[in-house]
Amino acid sequence: MSAKSIRAMSFEKTLIEYFTILDESLDKISHQQEGNLIRLPSWVQVNRKIDIGLTTDHEGIVLRISPDSALETDQFAVHQINNTDDINRIISPMAFKGHLPNQEANENSFVMIGDISFVNVDNPLAIPALDNQCLIGWGRKKGFFDAFNIEKAKSEAIDLWNKSNFIRDKKIGNYIQEVKRIFSKFRSIIRRKAFLERRIHRYINAYPKILLPVHKRLLFDHKLYRRDDERKADFILEREQGLPAVLIELESPVHQILTKKLDLTAQANHARVQISEWVSFIENDPARNASNENYFLTGPKERLVIIGRGLEHRDRLIETKFGGVVFWTYDIFIEEAINRLNDQYAFQCQIVGLEIKKPF
Repeated sequence: MSAKSIRAMSFEKTLIEYFTILDESLDKISHQQEGNLIRLPSWVQVNRKIDIGLTTDHEGIVLRISPDSALETDQFAVHQINNTDDINRIISPMAFKGHLPNQEANENSFVMIGDISFVNVDNPLAIPALDNQCLIGWGRKKGFFDAFNIEKAKSEAIDLWNKSNFIRDKKIGNYIQEVKRIFSKFRSIIRRKAFLERRIHRYINAYPKILLPVHKRLLFDHKLYRRDDERKADFILEREQGLPAVLIELESPVHQILTKKLDLTAQANHARVQISEWVSFIENDPARNASNENYFLTGPKERLVIIGRGLEHRDRLIETKFGGVVFWTYDIFIEEAINRLNDQYAFQCQIVGLEIKKPF
């Protein structure tokens, strides 16, 4: 076997090991949440057709990794690339213009793009003009081996799973960085007078799996009825079977929760009465409020009010129910969300065999 063939095999061997670990890690992370696998990129948890293009010195590499359900195992093909036409034959229908990847000045250079669709803005219901379900990469040899590092496959599995399942916007980079941005922006907007309650509600609703307690289903701005009256609940969370539903009322961050005597303020009392009224509506008119898919509301219900700022009375607020209602400040709300995400991430690290981290 020629030295060139041996070197080509090292690229193939690296990809086999990388995708084996990536898929096995996702098998473990997705346990009991298998339905969410549909949200992952097209090129994971599948058998793949992998085209590898190498420059003659094997210093530059181009990849196309495409899902292929007809295959029994990953299939490899190695091509020599001498010019951009050779590259374009590999990555078609994408088109590449520029110098060969071995001519990149930075030896760590390696770029990847995955699952690209172009939609006609005049007719969004039309078949996409381009629906490129694959992963494309190009760059220098060192950059390739850094990108497809075997240990990195485990952390990449966690990143892909969390991005796909907990953040709506798929055009994002690193999951940890994005979550930190979500919290940073949230801390900023609850300080802004221009962000009234409804705007804060909408921000939370944009990232419910990041910010809200664990839930199966979310009802946002949900209408409740009692005879001719109507109310609107900010958030109602359906949880796992056997756990009570959670009704969440959000008040302004500028209000105080407790007086100097550690009693509820007038604004907090108003919120307590309001959320109790929601419960009354549900229980007095179950036919309209708690039937069919909302039948879970016939059972026990927890009541949570989020109002004000600060952590100074955290222990009293968490340990005390005021008339059956739990009160959090927005800072407690953020702290609880961060603790939950840290525990979730640490558990994912544990099950795939990584050093346990709590990144938030």
